[in-house]
Amino acid sequence: MLQFKNLENIPPDILLETFNESFSDYFVRLQLTREQLERKLISDSIDLSLSAGVFESEKLIGFILHGIALVNGEKAAYNAGTGVIPSKRGQQLTKLMYQFILPSLEAAGVKNCYLEVMEQNIQAIKSYESAGYGIHRTLICFKGIPQIQEDRKQHPILALKEMDWDKWTSFWDWQPSWQNAITALKNIGSGNHSIGIHLDEKLVAYASYNPQNNRISQFAVAKDYRNQGLGTALFQYIFNANKTEISLINVDATATGTISFLKSIGLAAFVNQYEMKKEMNASEKA
Repeated sequence: MLQFKNLENIPPDILLETFNESFSDYFVRLQLTREQLERKLISDSIDLSLSAGVFESEKLIGFILHGIALVNGEKAAYNAGTGVIPSKRGQQLTKLMYQFILPSLEAAGVKNCYLEVMEQNIQAIKSYESAGYGIHRTLICFKGIPQIQEDRKQHPILALKEMDWDKWTSFWDWQPSWQNAITALKNIGSGNHSIGIHLDEKLVAYASYNPQNNRISQFAVAKDYRNQGLGTALFQYIFNANKTEISLINVDATATGTISFLKSIGLAAFVNQYEMKKEMNASEKA
């Protein structure tokens, strides 16, 4: 008999085991360590009391992890991971978990729900559409070893001890997705390194990245200082630190300048995703 519960009291090792089993045959195989799962729970603002689990004979066989934060001043939920172990698929468990947890999200004041899904995962897209989600934007993931010629003009790069969000966001052309947003970087804190370039006695370029795997959460250059090699210098610095492949997830597909730059230094797209959105009020009216 199936039981649906929130995940507030689930032991971390049980969640980790089910997470890894659920993603063992995914399009891009995903296996987390205990430490990586703990980082994800923190960075994605996951609230286990508003996350759903489905149990069979007390065994966790499926889950939906929800992060909770403000987006544009409204309370939002982010599906930070949905999984069902391979042997239990085909029973509409994702839809049933949504039916179980949506009243709790509404009671908590959530106005919008977000998630990301790979373009080729047609079955999952249909499942999310049946739960009231629609495609909001396309996101592109990049990785590779930068093919950068040594910069003739040296740009001194310094560690940034504080996150000056007013300054940083003034450099943006597009909004980062949930995993790379301001709240996520605040949650991660010193788990990310932030570096910057100063010219004319002011910050004109920055990057924030995880030094353990060289995943860049954010980078941007002030509009008046672009095409001067500053972005290239940041990537060169990050790569030279440990000679490890660089990756970025969820670049907005409309960010043509960012995409052109990443391709120009030798990074390649490896996954396209849809960011999907569900308006809670719309579901109530339907």
